[in-house]
Parts: sequence; C-alpha cells; structure tokens
Amino acid sequence: MPGYRILDDVVIADPATPPPSGFTSATVGAAIEAARNAAKPLQLRAGVYDIANISILTTNGSGCGIEVLCSAGEAVLRFTGGGYALRIAGQGGMSFRNVTFDGQNLGIQSYNAPDIITGAAGLIVLDNAKDVRFSKCNFRNTVKTADEPAGGYKAAVLCANDARPTISNCEFYNVDVGVWSFSSETIVEGCRIVGAKNNGIAIWGTVGSGGNLSAIRNNFINFVSSDAGTGANGNGVAVYLANDVSIVDNTIMNCDFSAIRVNGGSRVLFSRNVCWNLREGALYYEAPGAGQDGTGVTIVDNRVDTAGDGIYVTNSGYYGDGVARRAVVSGNQLSNIAPHAIPGSGGIGPYSTSGIGILVEQDGVISGNIIESCAGGIKLGVAQGARDLVCDGNLVRGCDVGLIFSSNSAAGKMVISNNIVSGAGGNALVSAPSTGLTPPLTSYNANLPSQMVGGAEQILIVDNRAS
Repeated sequence: MPGYRILDDVVIADPATPPPSGFTSATVGAAIEAARNAAKPLQLRAGVYDIANISILTTNGSGCGIEVLCSAGEAVLRFTGGGYALRIAGQGGMSFRNVTFDGQNLGIQSYNAPDIITGAAGLIVLDNAKDVRFSKCNFRNTVKTADEPAGGYKAAVLCANDARPTISNCEFYNVDVGVWSFSSETIVEGCRIVGAKNNGIAIWGTVGSGGNLSAIRNNFINFVSSDAGTGANGNGVAVYLANDVSIVDNTIMNCDFSAIRVNGGSRVLFSRNVCWNLREGALYYEAPGAGQDGTGVTIVDNRVDTAGDGIYVTNSGYYGDGVARRAVVSGNQLSNIAPHAIPGSGGIGPYSTSGIGILVEQDGVISGNIIESCAGGIKLGVAQGARDLVCDGNLVRGCDVGLIFSSNSAAGKMVISNNIVSGAGGNALVSAPSTGLTPPLTSYNANLPSQMVGGAEQILIVDNRAS
C-alpha cells in the first residue's frame, strides 16, 4: 500500500509499497483526506495509485478544498472498479493538475442523481460541486463494456446537479463520452478529445430550465463514433435542452454525425468553429420533439468542409416535432457538402443526407455566407414550415442547385436579394415542394430585377445575379 507524509507546506504521497520511512501507509483516498484535514496541497510522486469510490464531501476532510498535483504525466490514478473512481459532492475549491485518470475500461455503475435523466456513469463524478478545476489532466480508457446496459453511457467526467467545473487543457483518449454535463454550468476549454465512442462533449438540461451558461471553447475533437441512434450520438459537441450555451473556436473533425448538434436549446452561439469530414449535418440546430423548442440561435463565422449537410436550423412543428426559430446565419464558409448514406438504427433509416449548404425554416436571416461545391446552396423553408426568411448578400458557387425556396401554398414571407449564384445553370433559383431537393423543382429566372412569387405573392426576389 502506498503512503503519505505531512510536511510544513504540503502533503506528499508516494506509490511505493511499502512506503518510504516516515510515511503513513494508506490509500490515495486517505492521503487526500489527510491533506484536506491539514488544509495543504497533496503532491503525488511519480507512479501508479489504485483508486475506487473516493468521495470528497463537505462532511469529511474538514470540508476543505485543496489542490492535488504532480509533475506532468508522472502520476496515474488507476480505477480498480466500483461506482466511480472519484466523486466530489457539494464540496468546492478542489483542483487537480497534471494528474492522469485511467478507467481501464472497467464497468462503472450508473450514477442516480436527480437531474440525470438517462443511465449515465462517470469515472469522475461532480455533484453540485462548485469551483472545481481540472487542469492539464489526462482521462483515458472509459469505453463501455459489453456487460454495461444498452442506452447507458459513461463519461470520463460526469457533472450533475448544478456543478460548476472548469476543465482546461486536458486530454481525453479512448472514452465513451469525454465530458457529460447535466443541469450544470460547465466550462471546457483548450482540451483535446480523440477517439470518443459516442460524444465528445455533451451538455444536457431539462425542459423549461433557465440559462445553462456552459462554454465550450478552443477544443480539438477528432474521431467521434456512434454505437446507436441517428444523431443522439456521434457528435463532437451535443447540446440537449440546455440554454445560453456558447460553442466557440473549436476544431472538430471526423464525426459519425455532427460537429455540433443542438436539440431544443435556446440562445445558443456557434462561432468560429472549424469543421471537417462530418457524415451528417455539420452544424445542426433542431427541435426534435413537441415541447422541445429552440429560439434564438446565432451561427456565425464558422468554416465547414466535407459533410453530408452543412448548417441546418430545422423543425417547425408540422411533423410532431418542436419549433426551432429566430436564427442568424452569417459569415460562414461551407464547401464540399454532398449526400451521404446514413445506416439505419433503432427503426429509423437507412437514409441519405441532402447535401445542402444552409437550410433555415422559420424567422431567420441568412447573410454574407459563401457556399461552394454543394448539392444545394441555400434552402429557405421546408414545405408549410417556411416563414419570415431573409436571404441577402450570399455567394453560391459551383453547386448543382443554387437558391431553393418552399413552394408550398402555406409558405410565409421571404425576401431573396443581392445574392450571386455561379455555376448552377438553370437551377440557380428554384422552388421545392418539400424536404431536401426532392423533385419537382420549379426554375425561375434569377436575373430579373424584381419578381413576386407564391400564391399570395409573399416571396420577393430582387437584385440577384446568376451565371
């Protein structure tokens, strides 16, 4: 068994068995407890420490928060089985720096916190833990085992019940989910997540919840797969029913579904993200079910190359789904968007993406974007879900179809102005009756100075140029 020694300004832990002379023989959990009682940081000497079911609470360790640290990459806390490796519940002020947490791909029990609405387990569990920090730590080997239940997932770091952690400059390798946050204000910045089996980062709320305020920024996420479903998994960043989340300055590549997927969250910001090689919609904002609405998304200055669809703001309540509305989509660059085959799962599919650069259904402004080499450039509305859309000042180049608007008799007001469409020929400006680029498509002369179309002439097309 390793041991610890209390010095004047620090507590030292040593992994040797037996411990060196002058050290008290104890588990690393007991060393953390002793350091908290002494209100001193715990320094881990190089080596491997076994860890299981350590709980840091306000009722132990004198209710004290401390820093646990080591030299970079030298100390490994190795999970040996149980409900979790480490749980911090209610206790604030804890900090971990340069520590490696290894789950050894062992089974972990689901954590039954009130705000968790699915079978979620965590190697590290933060439950109502405020001001908790992980800096330059490494999390690895938390892949779900064959014995763990279908529909359940495990995270390297699981946050619940208004936890408020900051996870910065950490690395995640071979994990099921990197960070999964439930009803918690979570900051994940400067991290590297490679090889997630279901989602890189997941931020979840509940219907009717207020601002979540989580921030996902400046992370690198690569190779995210999916073991089930047609979009709930396989995303770099997944947000569900969480409001006021910002997703900024991330690089996200090689995902089975989306780089960023937001389901039923309001006032969400996607900005300055670089996205490459996404099998489905790269930046996807939707209202997936009745009552799971989303309002006020801002999607600006992102770059997307190679995806099944580009930017989608979709669902308008007509197919048993919710309503996603009030969107600004501006300054984005999208290229090489083409139909991709998506395999069936859970009774849905198989299906194919549409290869459209930008689609917005209701109450949106689409301006100043560049769309190149896509099956379709910009689509305004889906069937009767089209309403109050402005498409102005965009450049669409080398797309099979340029600008598409809904021809449904119930479609609402639209303005299509000052756009340039190059290389789409007779399909520069068309109307479509339903989803995607489904025929029949009706072509219009995009070079007329002005025209009014639609049953009630509710669509104004003015000052566009096509060649």
